[in-house]
Amino acid sequence: MKTTTKKWLTTATSVVLAAGLLAGCGTSNNNNTTNTGDTNAGGNNATTNTGTNNGGTQALSGKLVIWTFFDQVKDMAEQFHAKNPGVTVDVKMFPGDQYQTKLLTALQSGKDVPDIFDLERGYIGKFIDSQFLTDLSAKGGDDLVKDYIPYVQALGRSTDGKLKAISDHSSPGGFWYQKDIAKKYLGTDDPDKISDMVSSWDKIIELGKKVAADSGGKEHLIQNAGDLFDIEAYNTQPWVKDGKLTIDPKWQTVYENQLKIRANNVDAKLPFMSAGWGNALNDGSVVLTSMPAWAGFMIDNKDNKANGKFGVAKTPEGFYVGGTYRGIYSKSPNQDLAYEFIKYIAGTEWQQHNLEKTGNMPGNGAVYEANLDTYKSPFFGEQNILKPYYESVKAMPAIQPDKYGEDILSKWRKAAGDGIANNSSYDDVVAAFKKEVKNTFPEVSVD
Repeated sequence: MKTTTKKWLTTATSVVLAAGLLAGCGTSNNNNTTNTGDTNAGGNNATTNTGTNNGGTQALSGKLVIWTFFDQVKDMAEQFHAKNPGVTVDVKMFPGDQYQTKLLTALQSGKDVPDIFDLERGYIGKFIDSQFLTDLSAKGGDDLVKDYIPYVQALGRSTDGKLKAISDHSSPGGFWYQKDIAKKYLGTDDPDKISDMVSSWDKIIELGKKVAADSGGKEHLIQNAGDLFDIEAYNTQPWVKDGKLTIDPKWQTVYENQLKIRANNVDAKLPFMSAGWGNALNDGSVVLTSMPAWAGFMIDNKDNKANGKFGVAKTPEGFYVGGTYRGIYSKSPNQDLAYEFIKYIAGTEWQQHNLEKTGNMPGNGAVYEANLDTYKSPFFGEQNILKPYYESVKAMPAIQPDKYGEDILSKWRKAAGDGIANNSSYDDVVAAFKKEVKNTFPEVSVD
């Protein structure tokens, strides 16, 4: 999972009023195994037999082992087994904070390696160019993602453009708001009108000034100036190019906007995922909260009291938080069967099921388009919430991951966050940031 996503989970006990499935980036701290089907069926040698299964495709048999940190893979395995009863899917789930190390150890030793393994957005760049991942492009994988959201398919590609991993979902974000609070301070609860009102940071700053003035300083437009980090993080150029640290000039504009937000009382100054942050989301003391679509677990919905209470508007630029990808171990003896599983999760049938069951936004654009005018979510009443998410994420740049991106982004987040708190100049923030990058990554050239 993405680094910030992990923070949601590790601090959630202090702010979650109603626990639920973390659809899209969920994890479990259970170290368990889930088997679907006869555990003796096919052993670990998969075969493809002639004939048809209940899905009308070539019957499959054999066994697959999948490693994950993500609880929802169990349902994925069950759905695949239902269509392919001759296939046993053994899902082994490990705590998220241990998973990456355990997986890397297994891959390096070559012992007890799964056929398929999950990679989280926060560290996929460290694996994507490795020898451990099967080239899915060579198997026809590019066709599987031809209708995908551009950024989602790009994150599964190595630096040479080969498809190495596929996600079954996207993790779009938007501004969530309580409708009655929006009406009081913004004059409307219409998501399209609010989206236009906050379509730029300049508009947000001016609107935030008004909200603060009208409320006597008791209400704030957004939670924290740091919200800009997540919203702009993947709308900027990669941090390292040809071995050299590159700071996109856009970060200066972002930082200067953050200083203006803080200076003009636009934000509530609530640290990300703090108890106050969660309380503000639920009591409406902040008008807009930037939230990923999968984060409904943060809403207090005891006795369905939050149903129909919220709306979602677009942010100035599209953003996403997290993402889970699946790749095939390059030395797996079950390559063909594993690819059939990857093919299934990339398809519309599974992603439609996933959307309906969990509200997990699809990675496949065809599923978005099929549901734009019909899909509803209890929190958001009659709003067609796929529309703002789809319009935002489909326009995001398709940037391939690398081994530096997430770690360097976290260092920028820290340096800029300190700078906002201390009202530091942009030059001072850059100097502190460069020092951290140079100390951590001596192989990267830093001017």
